[in-house]
Amino acid sequence: MTNPIGLRRIMAQGASVALTRFALIGVSFASSIVVARALPLAERGKLGLLIAVSTLAVQFGNLGLPVANTYLVARHPHLLAALVGNTVRAFLTIAVLLALFCAAGLHLIHAWSSLSGAAGLMVWLVAIAGLAQLLVQNLLVGQFRFNSSNGVEMVARLGMIVGMLLLWPLGGTTAVRFAGVITVFTVVATGWGFHAAGIRLVLPEWDGRLWRRQLQVGGRAYVACIASFVLSRLPLYAVESRGGLDGLAYYSQALSIADTMLVIPIALGTVLFPNLASTREASTRIRSTLRLAGITTGLMLLAAAAAALLGPVLLPLVYGRAYAASMPVLFGMLPGVIALGVCSVMQNALSANGYPWAAVASPIVGVMAVSIGLWATGSVVGCGWAYSAGAVVMLACSSLGWWIHRQDWAEIPTPPALSADGADF
Repeated sequence: MTNPIGLRRIMAQGASVALTRFALIGVSFASSIVVARALPLAERGKLGLLIAVSTLAVQFGNLGLPVANTYLVARHPHLLAALVGNTVRAFLTIAVLLALFCAAGLHLIHAWSSLSGAAGLMVWLVAIAGLAQLLVQNLLVGQFRFNSSNGVEMVARLGMIVGMLLLWPLGGTTAVRFAGVITVFTVVATGWGFHAAGIRLVLPEWDGRLWRRQLQVGGRAYVACIASFVLSRLPLYAVESRGGLDGLAYYSQALSIADTMLVIPIALGTVLFPNLASTREASTRIRSTLRLAGITTGLMLLAAAAAALLGPVLLPLVYGRAYAASMPVLFGMLPGVIALGVCSVMQNALSANGYPWAAVASPIVGVMAVSIGLWATGSVVGCGWAYSAGAVVMLACSSLGWWIHRQDWAEIPTPPALSADGADF
């Protein structure tokens, strides 16, 4: 059944997701305070590394299945059971691959050597729990249950803080025990998400044709997501060689502000994707995309103006005078922040057509532009401008790709009933 699409509906859904994201920023800040006060310095560093490695494992180990499931369940809701059956079986295989990744990484990468023994096991447990949560949240998004998806993450984060606060007075707090708390509440939140999505644990037979469709969409989404991640983070890894640790601190602060500015447009893109994927009328999809892109451009211009005007006053006031040096870096990044905000709309609109290759090419070309910019500059501020160069190029490519594929939407079939075995694929 096709879901009606409307700008007000998308804005309301986007506002809900954005408010949750801002709330999660506050929750993350609160959890960082608990961790800083409860754990000794060495254990705090170990926990940070443990979470970073497990997050990396989820980033590279999800195979694009979360995005593929969002797309497919939004377009064909009756395929939920088959999608879940395929995904659960794939999840078991991915869990084994993640175990091999963690074991190899902890053995071969010297910087991860502190995560041996029980800590190494917790890296794997946190990773597979996080992957399960991601898969459930994306299924909920595909069902347009944005509040439930937001609730899963809030339950996990708030439960984590409560668990840490309960563990703290008992003494002997360690990174491994805190990671155990994270795993437990992630599993609890994921279980609640299964219930909210109406997912039954009775698995249907393996659907090979549907699985090929999942891999087709998911594989392209996987490459595009990794390229987008590299585009936004690549300058961060090049900063130290140009400005030392001080330069890294200035760039990191500017990047933190940029990420906060992108919360709203990313939320709008998140809700736009399933809405467009479920709407087969091309004129409606085109009109909604253009209007939302225009609104997002206005919002990002206002946010950039506010950052440019208030940043020189607030940064030294909140973080200290030294961080006034972050402003030139932020000025260099602002064009890129605006571009990435609008690109969130255009890339999701393009991807809603089944992830054509143009959706993959856009972030890859953006990474190439960032790389050229970093090669040409020798300063921290130049790294900020390289970030912007990549973002602007990515926006141009995704907009061009959307323009080329915009009429493809009219070719999406609207059969009265689709077979549950995925034969329509």
